[in-house]
Amino acid sequence: MDSEEAETARVNLVERLKQRNEDLTQKQEQRRIDRQSIKQSKTAAETSDYFHDTFHGMKEEVENKVKGADEVDKGAEARQYLDDLVNDVQKMQLFLNESSMFLASFQVKKAQEHINEINNIVQDKIEKIQPKKKFGFGRKKGEKPNKENKKITDSVDSVIEEKKNVLDDILTEQQFFGFKDKKGEKLVMKADEMENRQLNIQDLQDCTVIALGNAEALQVASLQNCTVVIGPTFRSAFVKDCNNCKFVIACQQLRIHNTVDTHFYLHVTGAGIIENCQRVGFAPYNLKYPELEDHYTKSALDRSTNYWDAIDDFHWLNENEKSPNWYIINEDERISDWT
Repeated sequence: MDSEEAETARVNLVERLKQRNEDLTQKQEQRRIDRQSIKQSKTAAETSDYFHDTFHGMKEEVENKVKGADEVDKGAEARQYLDDLVNDVQKMQLFLNESSMFLASFQVKKAQEHINEINNIVQDKIEKIQPKKKFGFGRKKGEKPNKENKKITDSVDSVIEEKKNVLDDILTEQQFFGFKDKKGEKLVMKADEMENRQLNIQDLQDCTVIALGNAEALQVASLQNCTVVIGPTFRSAFVKDCNNCKFVIACQQLRIHNTVDTHFYLHVTGAGIIENCQRVGFAPYNLKYPELEDHYTKSALDRSTNYWDAIDDFHWLNENEKSPNWYIINEDERISDWT
């Protein structure tokens, strides 16, 4: 064999080895993808099973507590017992909010119906054990009652609204922690006040909320023309029914409902989801304040993981095109000074 033939054989051998290596690499990658797909399917099924078992366990516990409410002594003990019932329903709602991104829509709807039903039962029990005092002026004998002063209540329609936030239904003055029913104010929450507590923000107009600390979770409803600046949150954030607002939020998971013309400066380590939203903009979380690093450490949020620009629109089914309902805020339009 002359040198030319030897060189040709060597080149052919190298090519065959290279092709074999590429085939092996491709097969290994395909096996990795297949294993990952199986793992994801298994995880999704396990997540659904875990939610079902945990949720129905919580529901059964509340139902048992409702049955035992009549045996509780009146007074302070009864008030605490009823407060605990309300808190238990809140926990069910929070658990659903955090889990809904992993569940099918029919599962979310069914769970919400259970929450609405059991909330109604709890409220009926509260009214039975601690009815609200009624005040009025006496009538002269023979005087006909004034129909305009007759109090009319109707809670049936409110409990059938799909996915209704618990803030609208069951939060009493004793359980509510946060800000609500304010207009044109600057509202500040200190870090030590928020520790291990869910921060609720509801029914604000033209307000600025500054809460630089670690809330356990965040629930926001019905804000207009507001700015909300929040330190790293331990768990999830749920925002609904907001218009022309700005949010600065760091959390594990974020869900946004029925919100328009609103900006989110976001750090989210899990899923960010919008539903029934229009013209919502996103930019990376850029809040700065002296205690930020310490608060990040306490929250256990991963600073290196942020899916602020990977928002999932539940109502946009075209996988080949990005949803037109959200957008990335231009860098030259982003706000940098929040405090």
